[in-house]
Amino acid sequence: MSSSETKAIDEGEKRFSSQPTGYLLGRFGLIAILAGLFLAAWNGQIVIVILLALVLSAAGLAKLWSRFSLAGVHCQRLLGEHRAFHGEYIELKLRIVNRKLLPLPWIQVNDEIPIEFASGISLTSGNRPGVGFLSKTAALLWYTGVSWQHHLYCNKRGYYMLGPITVSSGDIFGFYPHSITKPLIDHIIVYPKIFPMTQLGIPSLYPLGETKYERRIFEDPTRVIGVRDYTPHDSLRHIHWKATARHQNLQIKVFEPTTTLKVALFLAVDSFKNDGAHNEEDFELGASPRASLGLHLASQALAALRGRNYVIPDDVKYLAVPILAHRLIVKTEARLGGRSLEIIVREVVSSVPVPVEE
Repeated sequence: MSSSETKAIDEGEKRFSSQPTGYLLGRFGLIAILAGLFLAAWNGQIVIVILLALVLSAAGLAKLWSRFSLAGVHCQRLLGEHRAFHGEYIELKLRIVNRKLLPLPWIQVNDEIPIEFASGISLTSGNRPGVGFLSKTAALLWYTGVSWQHHLYCNKRGYYMLGPITVSSGDIFGFYPHSITKPLIDHIIVYPKIFPMTQLGIPSLYPLGETKYERRIFEDPTRVIGVRDYTPHDSLRHIHWKATARHQNLQIKVFEPTTTLKVALFLAVDSFKNDGAHNEEDFELGASPRASLGLHLASQALAALRGRNYVIPDDVKYLAVPILAHRLIVKTEARLGGRSLEIIVREVVSSVPVPVEE
């Protein structure tokens, strides 16, 4: 499980104090209370002096408590994974620790989460479009901590940023709330949804090919290069009747084998519009299987080059590295361990069992 963590005092942190709750607790309000205190003492109003003194004492204590409320507070975000496929869940854990003697009667944590992960999680409105706040509130005694755990549902492919985190606390009365923004940033990559090739049903533009090929794997019935004598295993549809009449013997057409040298995949984005808006579900179905289609078509081409009209697992394993390796990002620990993209892809492909039809 990877983590992001900041110290209580760190570079890049932004501290700010919100306005006191009420004008009476502001600077001018406290000056007015202090002036009233002296005036009441001058006139001998003991009860008023005691009340105003209690108000000033409570305000001073609250101000001092709020000032040191976030000292020694450590916040941490833990992610189970930084990469996932569409439809998977990523474990998210938030932890806040109070490492001082001063207790915190209340503390609030607001973590910025993309709204794409909001399934099953209650998010409040964020400061930026497409982002919401995952808000948590607790009370902490001295040298204690609290954790919250959630599961982020990967509903849409993309590259997402989590954070920063805003931590707020203050005095027991809530007179002077104090906040700090911690630059805890994590990124999550959600890979496209995997679609079985049988669901695609993409027809070929040229089912038979346009270039002559030496090996006879598939013959193009539109290219007749000669005739030969009929044999019992030949199809009657391939009889050349004019040549048969001329030779007075059944003659069979001989076809030229062809192949296609280039394959191109095109996605008509405008075709996914419905009443001026794009249909995201259909668009994902069209855009997601690009790598799968590329590997599928390349495997068919390699099988043809090797003299077969069917694909075997060795064809897929041979092409997995050049087609898939450049789409991956190696973690730091893997790169430091000397594991390259090619090695990782080969290990993954080797670990996948060969599908067998029952």
